[in-house]
Amino acid sequence: MKNSFFSGLSVPLCIAAFVLCLFPAGAQDTGSEDFFENETVLALDFGGKVQTVHGVQLVSPFDYAASRTLAEIRGEAAFGNSSAFVSFCAEYNYRSKSRTGFRLNEAYYRYTGDFLDFTAGRQIIAWGQSDGFRLTDVFSARDLRDPVGSDTDSSQRAVDALRLRFLHDVFTFEVTAVPFFTPDKLPPFFFESAADTEFFSIDLPRTFEIGGMSVPIKYSLQHAERPRKFTDTEAGARLSFFFPLMDFSLSGFYGWDKTPYYERTTGGITNPINVTLHEKYARIAMAGFDAAIPAGDFLIRLEGAWIGGRRFNPPLDKIFNQPAEKNQLLLLAGFDWNYRGWFASLQYFEDLIVDRKDDTQREMHEGFVSFNVSKTLLRDTLKLSAAGSVGANYGDMFAKFSADYALTDNLHTVIGADVYTKGVDGKGRFAAMKALNALWIKGTFSW
Repeated sequence: MKNSFFSGLSVPLCIAAFVLCLFPAGAQDTGSEDFFENETVLALDFGGKVQTVHGVQLVSPFDYAASRTLAEIRGEAAFGNSSAFVSFCAEYNYRSKSRTGFRLNEAYYRYTGDFLDFTAGRQIIAWGQSDGFRLTDVFSARDLRDPVGSDTDSSQRAVDALRLRFLHDVFTFEVTAVPFFTPDKLPPFFFESAADTEFFSIDLPRTFEIGGMSVPIKYSLQHAERPRKFTDTEAGARLSFFFPLMDFSLSGFYGWDKTPYYERTTGGITNPINVTLHEKYARIAMAGFDAAIPAGDFLIRLEGAWIGGRRFNPPLDKIFNQPAEKNQLLLLAGFDWNYRGWFASLQYFEDLIVDRKDDTQREMHEGFVSFNVSKTLLRDTLKLSAAGSVGANYGDMFAKFSADYALTDNLHTVIGADVYTKGVDGKGRFAAMKALNALWIKGTFSW
C-alpha cells in the first residue's frame, strides 16, 4: 500500500533535521574556554513499547474479537533549537489483516525559538477540548478498523503537515497547511472481499421494499481518487489565549472531510437491484471555538463548531437518492473533577443538521452524554475505570470497563470489557456494533 509520506516532504525534512542536529551550521572553535562556555549538547532520547491485546466476543458466536501484537519504537534528537522525532511500529493482527505490517507513525523536524515554533513532517495535530468527540479537531484522521480494547489515542492518524506557531506569554497564533491528504481508515463494507478477513464490517440495507415485495440489493464499490493537487491543500488557523481565569481558542479550517461519502448509481428496478457506491471526499469549512475554565477541583470545558459542506446519506427508503449536502452545528459542554485519586468527567454533545428537510437518513438532532470515572488504589498500582457514551435520542450505549494493574513502572496488565447496547426499537448509533461486545486482556511493556 502506497503511503503519502514517502511522496511528501517528511523524509527529506527529517533527514535534514538529523544532519542539522549532528553538524550545526556556523559552529566554530574559538578556543577551549569559549567552546565549553558555548557548547550545545546533542541530546538523544529513545523509547518504545511492546503491546499485545486478545479478546473474545460476549455474544454468539463467541469468536476472537481481538488478537494483535505490536512493537513501537520512537526516537528524538535535539541540538540547540532544532529537533527531529521519529516513531514507527510493526504489528501482527489476526482479526484485522489489513493492519498487519510496518507503518510510520510520526516523523517530523521542529525548530523552537523564543517567539516561534515551526514543525514540518508527519505529525498528530489535535485541536479542541472534547474527550472522544470531534468538533474542531479536523486535521488528524482516525483508524477505526480494530476498536476492541483500543484507546482513543491509538486510533489517531498523523498527517503530513507544515505547522507554524507564533508564541507569546498570553496567546499563541498557529497556521497549519496539509499538502497531502490523509483519510480515515474504515472497516470494509459487508460485500467487499476484504470483509472476509476482518472482524467487523459496515452493514447496509440488504433489500428494497417496492409494491409490497422485498427485492434484494447487490452492491459494488468504486474507490475514490484521493485529492492530490496543490490546490487540494488543507489549511487552518487557530488563535489561543491563556489567562488565569480561562483558556480559550478560535479556529478556522478549509479542507476535506476525512470520512468519505458515497454517491449511488443503479441500473433501475431489476432483480436483484444493482447499486454501485462511488466513494468521494467532500470539501468542508469549519469555524469553531473551545475554552477551558478552572474552578477549584473542577475544570469546565466548552467547545463548538460550525461545519459547512458535509454530506449525509439519504433515508433508507430512498436508496436511489444522492447524499445531501448540509451545514452542521456541533456543541459540547463538560467538566472534569480530579481529587485524591478520583477522576470523573461528564460531557454533553449536541450534533445538529441545520438545514435538514427529511432528506437524510439520520435525524436533525443527535445528542450524547459521555462519562469517564476512574479511581487509583494500592499506592497507585491499580486503576479501575468506567467510560462510555449514551445516545440521548434512543438510549443506545457504549461502555468500556477496565482494571489496570502496574506490575512495575514499565509493565502493565489490563483486563477490560467493551459493551454496546441497542436503543429504543433497536435504533441508535451503537445499535449496529453488537458484534463488538467483548472481554479482553492487554499487556504493555514500555521503556
